[in-house]
Amino acid sequence: MSEPRKNVRAVACMVLENTLSSLASVDPVLSSFDRDLEERDRRLLHQLVFGALRWLRRLDAIIVEASSRRMEEIDRALHCPLRIGVYQLVFLDRIPAHAAVSESVDLARQRTHRGGAGFVNAVLRRVAASPSLAAWPVVAEDPVQRIGIETSHPDFLIAEWIRQYGERQTELLAVANNRAKPFHLLSFADRGGRPALAAELAEEGLVTEASSLSPLGLVVRGGNPLDTEAFRRGVCYIQDEASQAAALVPPPRDGETVFDAAASPGGKSLCLLATGRDVRVVCADLGLSRLEPLIGNLRRLEREIPVVVMDARERAISGTFQRVIVDLPCSGTGTLRKHPELKWRVSRSELERLSAAGLTLLDGVARLVEPGGILSAITCSLQDTENEAVAERFLERHRNFSRLGLEERLESPLDEFVQGRGLWRILTSGDHDGFTVQVFCHSPGAA
Repeated sequence: MSEPRKNVRAVACMVLENTLSSLASVDPVLSSFDRDLEERDRRLLHQLVFGALRWLRRLDAIIVEASSRRMEEIDRALHCPLRIGVYQLVFLDRIPAHAAVSESVDLARQRTHRGGAGFVNAVLRRVAASPSLAAWPVVAEDPVQRIGIETSHPDFLIAEWIRQYGERQTELLAVANNRAKPFHLLSFADRGGRPALAAELAEEGLVTEASSLSPLGLVVRGGNPLDTEAFRRGVCYIQDEASQAAALVPPPRDGETVFDAAASPGGKSLCLLATGRDVRVVCADLGLSRLEPLIGNLRRLEREIPVVVMDARERAISGTFQRVIVDLPCSGTGTLRKHPELKWRVSRSELERLSAAGLTLLDGVARLVEPGGILSAITCSLQDTENEAVAERFLERHRNFSRLGLEERLESPLDEFVQGRGLWRILTSGDHDGFTVQVFCHSPGAA
């Protein structure tokens, strides 16, 4: 294998630093830096950035042990060259060790004094002598710290999950978060459904298999669907299979009227339409800028859905709906596989802020649910502080709502993820993300 262009590591350091120092998603930061790279270098850049973000805490632990210094004692300008270097040595067997070391040393020399470059060289050479995770074991006895360091998650998040799910399930969840995931596609019943989409993609050289979770979904095992004519023609939509499943809790009924209160980019509404049922949907979001992704998707998919600019916390439209769907503000901890940067931003105060915002949004959309209708609150987070706790406060304030029983409304395999009355949750695992759905019924005449 010929050596990739030498600027890729420098670009990776800039992306990593920009992502960690801002609240921006890593994807737009990456896009702003990778435009001029060849495809091979672009793949390496994404691998380095996502790998370093996923394994950030474990990389830092190795750096600390190899240098005998705390990270706070190391020049901040050297953090990312060290992280990128250690990641290559420990996780990428196709990168020659001498290349990983020498280019990180060159980066250090550009960023700081000669002594800094020598320090990076010494640390990476120690790691290169034992380039595996097993050679740098975690010795913490406390399970929160041990799992947190071994799987590269913050202690706060691990502690939350152990409280909810137990130590073993938390470990499995944290391990799953560090695995890359394949593309998932949503097919549409009125365009031939899953069999027709699979056949068309096969003709374009893609390898797919049916989703085990969603009756509408395909998992891509080979090829890039974004490069296909099928995608350009609008016969499929990129959507995680667990997200598809969450939108179908419970399945829609023919003729059902639906209000999607925080709709963009459109996955929940599109999933309901994809079933082929005669569902009448209205989509809303805060402003035109928020709605642009939804409008773009509707245009590509050739779908006509009424779109409203509206703050769902305030009743800005008249009428009620048989189903109201709302994506609650959340930490996104069910999507850490594709958004690993979120791990390093979550905190107890942030969960409290998001929970308060979610309750306010639920209060607002409750007025749009007709008597006998349902309210579906969806998050891509796994903490009860953002889900069950919010629901309990909502039900205390809205006595005319109650949790809707789901067991008899869902078929296999979705019924396996019912966690209690009106509560459906799937943890990150296999090929998919994690989601929580809570469903409430508006009971006429309830006190």
